Amino acid sequence: MTKAILEPNQKNNIDLLLQPVKDNTTITEATIHELIAASEYKNLYVDNGNIKNAIAELNSVLKPLQAKQTGREIRYQILERRDAQISIEIDKDEMAASAEISTALGGKHLTAKAILHSAQKAGVTKGFSKEELVKLAQHAAREQAGSIVKGPIAHGKEPINGKDGKIKHLVESAQDRILKPKEREDGSVDMRDLGDIICVKIGDPLAKKIPPTEGTKGFSVTGTPLEPTPGTDIELKVGEGTVLSPKNNHILVSTRVGLPRIIENGMEVDEVYKIRNVDVSTGHIEFEGSVIIDGDVCEGMKVIASGDITIGGFVESAFLEAGGDITIGSGIIGKKQDVEDLKASDIVMSVNIKAQGSVYAKYCQYADISCQNLRIENQLMHSIITVKERLWLGSEEKANGKLIAGFISAGTSVHAGTVGATAGSTTIIQFTEQLEHLHEKMEKLETLIEAESTKTNEMKAGLDKLKKLPKDKVNPELRDKLMSTYKHHATQMGSYLNDKELLEEEINQYMMAVYIEATERIYHGVQLYVGKYHEKTKREYGPSRMRYKERKVIIDPIVNT
Repeated sequence: MTKAILEPNQKNNIDLLLQPVKDNTTITEATIHELIAASEYKNLYVDNGNIKNAIAELNSVLKPLQAKQTGREIRYQILERRDAQISIEIDKDEMAASAEISTALGGKHLTAKAILHSAQKAGVTKGFSKEELVKLAQHAAREQAGSIVKGPIAHGKEPINGKDGKIKHLVESAQDRILKPKEREDGSVDMRDLGDIICVKIGDPLAKKIPPTEGTKGFSVTGTPLEPTPGTDIELKVGEGTVLSPKNNHILVSTRVGLPRIIENGMEVDEVYKIRNVDVSTGHIEFEGSVIIDGDVCEGMKVIASGDITIGGFVESAFLEAGGDITIGSGIIGKKQDVEDLKASDIVMSVNIKAQGSVYAKYCQYADISCQNLRIENQLMHSIITVKERLWLGSEEKANGKLIAGFISAGTSVHAGTVGATAGSTTIIQFTEQLEHLHEKMEKLETLIEAESTKTNEMKAGLDKLKKLPKDKVNPELRDKLMSTYKHHATQMGSYLNDKELLEEEINQYMMAVYIEATERIYHGVQLYVGKYHEKTKREYGPSRMRYKERKVIIDPIVNT
């Protein structure tokens, strides 16, 4: 019978040796594949073309032979040792590169160094990971011969944008001081001892400008440098009673003895008027600067300051007005009055507080307060509040205070632990002031649009009349003037219409952004107004957020994740 033998050749590859003998047995391609599978050479590359050629030649040799007659030997290389092959792929953004390895077929495996060299030839120059290169080489060596292995080999580095410049305050403000009262020897605190620590002397450093940074460059795997966006610079604002240090123009120093007050991007130093109490014995206080009151502001008294007002004790049925912040160490107490059946505009509270900045107190009842931001630490009851931005009931870290009854007009949001009361007292919260301002702008725009529309139509009517006239009757100068005027008003109307569209989006975005948030519960009877949209709670809710959505006010549960 014909013998089929696998035999190494001089190239260390494997030949198929066929020794033909004419008999009834048949050798086919399948026979050869079975021979390979049973051999030690099964992991080598198989040349199927040469197997076909060998079988075809065998049949050709056997055909003319007589039974049991031997023919000439046939030899073909059908198995080849092949080294592992690699291709490199670079992502479109050039921020990563990976390798695809076709594992070795009896040949050499790729080392980590060989993978590195292949990547470099393909244009990858930076961001290699030695760990990933070694891991990929080891993985490919373990896999079945001729299989495909893929893995990352290099990563680009995104640039790190620069940090914006910022202002670092080097001294405490009066509000900082009162929120961290002086500790007694026994560990208790004295809210009425504000001390002299908040006063600065001439030459004291107040604030420091931290310059912006350039950022850190990145790179792609092909070595292209990626530039960062530098931080935005900030100007250190020189306020009243301050000057830039002659030794370092990034430091603000005091030019007077007084009270440091934080302003946007800087500080001011106010002249300070300090007094123990404000009562009938001292009279009203009106001061160009800041006022520090260690004790209380008593009933019927007025304190007006162009700077901050800092009070260690209580404010009782008094009037306060500040160009800066108002900080009250204890509470705000007004006279109780029945306000349930009155409009907010008809109510006159015995406590009236106005501040251009923020207001802080431990608790507050029966007061009328207008300011930028308001934080009441414990409880706010039966008051009229107007805040341009945020109302916060609770500690600095968590809104866990109580908002009970009253009329609240807020700019951005209202935060509390509980809103409303079990008794169902009227608690009205509205976000209308900013919307009224935006709607006023809308009315002005619509007036302008209407005027431009009228003028555009008039010019168009004039041009239409000219078109109907014979050409020799048309005054070219008049026609050109009408056309120019028409285009001007049409363009202006288009600009106003675009402004209207942007304003409509601004109104919608504002309405979607405002909300009430209660971290514990909202009681029944709480009313929220967002423009003309209104909702009143009819039952008690757990932690919830009231907000406007799709032309109505909704109440969503707050789910802690």
